[in-house]
Amino acid sequence: GDRIIGINGEKKEWKDITPILRSSAKKEVVLLVERNNQEISLPVTLASRTVDGEERGFLGIINEFGLVRENPIKAMGSSFAATGSIVQGSLKALIGLPAQIPSLIRQTFLGEERTADGLVGIVGVARASGETVSSGNLTTGEKFATFILIVASLNIFVGIFNLLPILPLDGGHMAVALYEGLRRASARRRGKADPGPVDVEKLTPITMIVFVALAFLTLLLLFADIFNPINLNL
Repeated sequence: GDRIIGINGEKKEWKDITPILRSSAKKEVVLLVERNNQEISLPVTLASRTVDGEERGFLGIINEFGLVRENPIKAMGSSFAATGSIVQGSLKALIGLPAQIPSLIRQTFLGEERTADGLVGIVGVARASGETVSSGNLTTGEKFATFILIVASLNIFVGIFNLLPILPLDGGHMAVALYEGLRRASARRRGKADPGPVDVEKLTPITMIVFVALAFLTLLLLFADIFNPINLNL
C-alpha cells in the first residue's frame, strides 16, 4: 500500500505529520507518498471534525503498525528516543490535564467522541491491553511490544505525576523535606538554632483539596471508560 513519508514538500515522520493534519481543517495539504518505490505528491483537502471542543482536520486514514529491525546499537538509541518521546508526551498531558476536564465531562455524559490520545483511567488501560491482545491484525511480537509500550507509558506518566510538589504525593513530601533542609542550612549560616521540622498539619487543607480532586478525576475517568470507551482500531 501507499506510505506517507512527508507533507507540503518536506519529508517527516508520521508523528510529526499528524499535528499538521489536525491543524489544517478545511485546508489543502500536499502529501508526499511512496507508491511502488516511487515518490508522488497527492494534494488533498481535509475534512473537519470537532474533538474536545476544537476543530481538527480529518483525513480518514488509519496508520498501520509495522516492525523495523535495527542492530543493537541503533536500537538502543531508538529506545532512548522513544522513552524521551513518552516523557515529553507525559509532561504535555500533565500540563494540559486541567484543560481536558471539561471535554472529558462532555465525552462522559454527552457522548462526545473520545480520541486515542485523550485521558484514560484504569478501566481504559485494561480495555486497551485486552484490545491489543485480542487483535487479529497484530502478530504475537507486535501484541507483546504494544502491551509493553502501554505499561511503560502508564508507569512513566504515574511516576512523573507522583513527583508533583503537592501533598499527599511523594513530590509533596520531597518538597517539604527540601524546604526543611534549606531552612536548617540557612539557620546554621546565620548562627541560629535549628528551627525544627515543618508543621505538616498546616498543609492539611491543601492535602484534602488535592485528595478530593484526584478522587473526582478517578471517578470521572471510570465512568468515561465504561460508557464511552476509547477505540484503538487495532
